[in-house]
Amino acid sequence: MGFIEKKCTKCGKCQEVCTHSVHRVDPIRHEIDFARCIQCGLCTDACFNHALKFYGKKASGEEILEIVMKDMDFYRKSNGGLTVSGGEPMVQFEPLLELLKKAKKNGLHVCVDTSGQASRDKYREIADYTDLFLFDYKITDTREHKRYTGADNRLILSNLDYLCKSGSRVILRCPIIPGINDNKRHYQGITELSHKYKGIEAVNLMMYHDMAKGKAVQIGEVYALQEIRTIEAEDKKEYIPKLKPADALNSEKIKFKNNVLEEDVL
Repeated sequence: MGFIEKKCTKCGKCQEVCTHSVHRVDPIRHEIDFARCIQCGLCTDACFNHALKFYGKKASGEEILEIVMKDMDFYRKSNGGLTVSGGEPMVQFEPLLELLKKAKKNGLHVCVDTSGQASRDKYREIADYTDLFLFDYKITDTREHKRYTGADNRLILSNLDYLCKSGSRVILRCPIIPGINDNKRHYQGITELSHKYKGIEAVNLMMYHDMAKGKAVQIGEVYALQEIRTIEAEDKKEYIPKLKPADALNSEKIKFKNNVLEEDVL
């Protein structure tokens, strides 16, 4: 559940219908105990000003496919299709596999956006139903990777190796975050992977932005990267020299991505 404070009129309707004491509303403030919420939806239905909302909903593979197939004519003209992302879609592996099989049966191009942190067997099983993997590569240093993500990157690199060597198409997606992975070792790691695997068709360098900061407040979470500023499009030129050590980059593969902006930089 999310709470958009500026839309709240302090009417108290949510407090009236909630059976778990999630909301405390008075004329001055609206306090929410997110830990008590069971996501029943009573308060969101009662909120006429849409200050309360749910992000996402449960859906079956059939329901998702029905929505996706409505735009099949557009996909044919644009060479588009279905992209499954998350979170991490591999966490819901059985529903994911079911969806991918049905998508391919219906002639859809299928792309899976993944962190690489799942078992080899799972990637082996979905590879036959996936046309393209968008594969995250966050931090080269193993200890730093564990520090910031909670797990080292050995399984991730092993799965990348498997997918590339087994013939899967891969785009390597690399978020660049100042003060965390904006360093020479990581850029060199990106470079080495782009040279090592022919299966990596492109490397997307994704400049950090703080668009999630507002949503974190809405769902009662603390945004962990409060002090890191968004890398604006005009700032990208500062990163080009860092990505150009002598003979380091496979320039045909490397692209910058900043929100919806993508352009060749080398």
